[in-house]
Amino acid sequence: MENVSFTHLIIPNNRKTIKKNEFSGREDLLSVNMPDSITVIGEGAFFSCRNLEKVEISKGLKTLKTSAFRDCYKLEFITLPDGLEIIGDDAFMKCSKLENVVIPKSVRFIGDDAFGQCQGLKHIKIPLETFVSGNAFRENYQHIEMEYY
Repeated sequence: MENVSFTHLIIPNNRKTIKKNEFSGREDLLSVNMPDSITVIGEGAFFSCRNLEKVEISKGLKTLKTSAFRDCYKLEFITLPDGLEIIGDDAFMKCSKLENVVIPKSVRFIGDDAFGQCQGLKHIKIPLETFVSGNAFRENYQHIEMEYY
């Protein structure tokens, strides 16, 4: 798949997992649409897709692994589905254009640097029951309005 260029990725309905580093470094990738059958986004799956702007995440997603969307500098908006349980370390690190995030009540754990160095992040809504690593918002926590519910 390395020699194929695409800007808009539609993942087939029969997929359950996006593999480790499957689309990492794809600078041509602008948007991703994934089916509700996806339950796991693997480690570094979209790491350093620097031009990725829009992702329609699976409503069936349970686990977002380490560095899944790290260094996706142009990612502006993400809707995390009810049912998501784990947001891994560095999952959205350096997604500098993210401004607002709502963490669903189903999320039990947010890892180190999950939203670290997201310089544009202004508001995040987090359930009281969610365990949030002490470094989840490293280098930008003082600029973020945290709302607990």
